[in-house]
Amino acid sequence: MAQTTDFAPKLLDCTLRDGGYYNDWDFSLEEAQDYIDNLARSGVDIIEVGFRFTPKAKFLGPFAYTNEELLSQLDLPDNVQFGVMINASDYLGETWEADLQATFVPESESAVSLVRIAAHLGQIPQCDKLVAWFKAAGYDVGLNVMQISQADDAQITALIEDVEARFVPFESLYFADSLGNLTTEDVTRIVSLFRASSDKPIGFHGHDNIGLGVANAMAALAAGATWVDATVTGMGRGAGNAQTEYLALEMQRQGYKEFNMLEIQRVATGWLAELKERCGWGTNIFYYEGGLRALHPSYVQQMISSKRYEAVDILVMIEALSGGETPTSYRAANIDGSLAQLMSAPDSDTALTGQWAGRPVLLVAGGVQAKRHWDAIQAYSERNNVVVLALNHVGGIAPSAFDGVICIHPARMMALQSQKAWKSVPLITARDALPASLKNNLGQHEQIIDYGVKVEDGFESRAGGCTIPAPEALAYAWALIEQSGASELLMAGFDGHNGEGEAFRKTSGILASLKEKSALKVRSLTASHYAVEQAAIYAGGQ
Repeated sequence: MAQTTDFAPKLLDCTLRDGGYYNDWDFSLEEAQDYIDNLARSGVDIIEVGFRFTPKAKFLGPFAYTNEELLSQLDLPDNVQFGVMINASDYLGETWEADLQATFVPESESAVSLVRIAAHLGQIPQCDKLVAWFKAAGYDVGLNVMQISQADDAQITALIEDVEARFVPFESLYFADSLGNLTTEDVTRIVSLFRASSDKPIGFHGHDNIGLGVANAMAALAAGATWVDATVTGMGRGAGNAQTEYLALEMQRQGYKEFNMLEIQRVATGWLAELKERCGWGTNIFYYEGGLRALHPSYVQQMISSKRYEAVDILVMIEALSGGETPTSYRAANIDGSLAQLMSAPDSDTALTGQWAGRPVLLVAGGVQAKRHWDAIQAYSERNNVVVLALNHVGGIAPSAFDGVICIHPARMMALQSQKAWKSVPLITARDALPASLKNNLGQHEQIIDYGVKVEDGFESRAGGCTIPAPEALAYAWALIEQSGASELLMAGFDGHNGEGEAFRKTSGILASLKEKSALKVRSLTASHYAVEQAAIYAGGQ
């Protein structure tokens, strides 16, 4: 059925909700009130003040839960509708009804009157009971279909027809460009599909990964959508969203609605501008590339914010991650799962069994202790016939000092391949666990030792490959050194980050697991915060 377009356009601002992905929803009451006061005077129709998550086992700020107690501390003008969003995944378990009753009061007792339900394509059919519960409690309801770009036209039509046939009536049917990869033509087509099967007001939530957030929102309005989302300064997950200050200008310029632009611009140039300077949301080459590859934007956001990667490394990682089976899903700020999908080539034709039988093998990492004591380390290695291997490329030490270099991480491989001096050092890697661009460049290395790797629970070293519990080069190196028949594993440059931080805890856990699963003797030749025995290299002898 074709929808008429009698609905007045509505602009929904969700800065405190979507923006919380950058500051864990830890907005102060003063910041929130300033934002609300200006937006309420601007002509924005709806303000979505936050999420209403079920309790999480980590600290999240007040606007992750946006409970009634918090809302009672804010002055909420009555010329704007206020709402919250829930993730369907929080409320689709066996205790869904009790969870809703514990989290929501009837609308007549609440400071918000709109609840939007965000659900992935496969979750939408189960949301009928959630919609019915909120409608019975008196709320207006929006149903947001996430990651619409992953569905074809037939799937979209079937989904909307099912919603129309089974769901109780509700206020808005949304679709979200969650991966930020829709074009204006895509948006126009999808709105038309929604309109053909539903008489409900249709909404659009646009992300700005490829710079089309505002253009897509305007295309949605032109095609018949009447609800559009935006956030001030575009604050939101990954590259962020259509910017309220730009979208309002365009809606006003094209005659959809009048706004007091000064009020919006006041927010956009105030504390939110300062927060953007610190957090750095907004589209860039990384989000653009990730959007084109349908990679979940949180992976890019994590890589940028971690400060662990150079720019070119992030681009290589985007290629690597987008080659996984489920690049559109994101799990608790964790890149390891997608890397593990790449590392699924458990064996190769190379046999390392007995390669360094009876000899100590030294694994050198990039910590300052290795460079500081390198002369003593070299002397010790010469006295004891030690095989010396670099873990990734090691700065400050001549590549010619190494018998080989071990590298399996895509970002580290990119850095290694960019340095000509390392091309004459034998490279030990798992060829089939690398993305195509890196695999194609392996030919520039004079010697490749291809040793397979598979990431899954457990630890096993075999002649041509290994199974390791995490996609970490240390675990891979441990397995191949064990398989080589080494008399012991020596370490240098594993300083341990001053014994603090996430990286230290992660490596400590890997070391503890490997020591438990392997009989390989391990000692450190340099000072280390890790729990390994340390050798006295300055004492002479062994």
